[in-house]
Amino acid sequence: MNTQRRNFIKISSSLTGALLIPGIFTGCVEETTKNVTPWNGHNYEEKDIRFIVLSYAILAPNPHNKQPWLIQLKDEQSFDLYVDTNRTLPQTDPFFRQIHIGQGTFLENLNLAAQNFGYKAVIKYFPQGQYSNSTIEHKPIASIQLVQEKDISKDDLFDQILLRQSNKREYNNKTAPFKKLAILKNKIKEELESGFSLNITSKKDHLKKLREVAVNSMKIESADHDRDMETIKMFRFSTEEVNLYKDGFGLAQTGVTGVKKFVLENIFLSRKSAQKDPISFGKEAISMTKNQVDSTTTFAWLSTKNNTRLDQVKIGRVYERINLLATSLGLVIHPISQVLQEYQDMDGLQKEFLEYLNVPKNHTVQMFFRIGIAQKVEHSPRRNINDLLIG
Repeated sequence: MNTQRRNFIKISSSLTGALLIPGIFTGCVEETTKNVTPWNGHNYEEKDIRFIVLSYAILAPNPHNKQPWLIQLKDEQSFDLYVDTNRTLPQTDPFFRQIHIGQGTFLENLNLAAQNFGYKAVIKYFPQGQYSNSTIEHKPIASIQLVQEKDISKDDLFDQILLRQSNKREYNNKTAPFKKLAILKNKIKEELESGFSLNITSKKDHLKKLREVAVNSMKIESADHDRDMETIKMFRFSTEEVNLYKDGFGLAQTGVTGVKKFVLENIFLSRKSAQKDPISFGKEAISMTKNQVDSTTTFAWLSTKNNTRLDQVKIGRVYERINLLATSLGLVIHPISQVLQEYQDMDGLQKEFLEYLNVPKNHTVQMFFRIGIAQKVEHSPRRNINDLLIG
């Protein structure tokens, strides 16, 4: 972006709310078969329980909103889940760890939806065996059998699936919401299996250091052309791109709406200019990250003693439950996991980060994220379930 464009963005960020058209929040369940979007809930004419639960599974958070899932239908109540190898992030997630965490978030939503509609989801992880952390083999992540049970208990977290957001706004909490954070931490600790841990901090000295780490990790990520282009590929520069690709993320997920969004997308931002000058695009990402973390009074991280593919999938389920519980408490979550990425340029800062947090050697921090309070944003787009089907 040139100086004029950057100045406009800075000026436009300070515009009063009177200039903006309120963003449309699409998280409400609408019992109609017309204009049903993924964030409205399932199609009420749908009778196949597999498609009903999948319509909630696809709303799970996942890296860059790649939606890296493939489904192979089997009999009337079962299917297998695979990684879509065409939807990975080889530059920023070269060992596909984050992609496998995204398989776990998908399975958690699926499980909650099955319970809600009177089914038990029998999930068999890696039924054809696990594979190493350096590859993705064409083996299912999980086989799922849906078994109808009359007296199955519903998990209240299901009600949060349509409301959950990865909210990239600046947070408006001046002090940490300690009571809500204590509820979240205690609830999740009850559910963690051996070797998994959740840490939450709002200490001032921690905040200063973790803010620096977040900004510096974004600087490192943005210092490489191929990594920048990987992010630009998933950024949606217009409503037309959102409707065409139904994945990725854009201005709407940062809270930019209405007139400001229209002007930025139609006059100041374009895919062509970003691809021509990815360095300027990266600088804007760094500036945005600084504003985000400076407004944040709580950071958290999830770690595992081991780091097998199964650990990654299972911690993804935990991460989604944290998201849903946070939503129920009026909190929002935004991952800032650049420092955890496993390419050589990040090694030094990652080591410094892990040592600062006193993470035991050989343990793996799987997710690093901020928690806070913010106004809702527009949901990120989702593809159609049919796009996920193999064959």
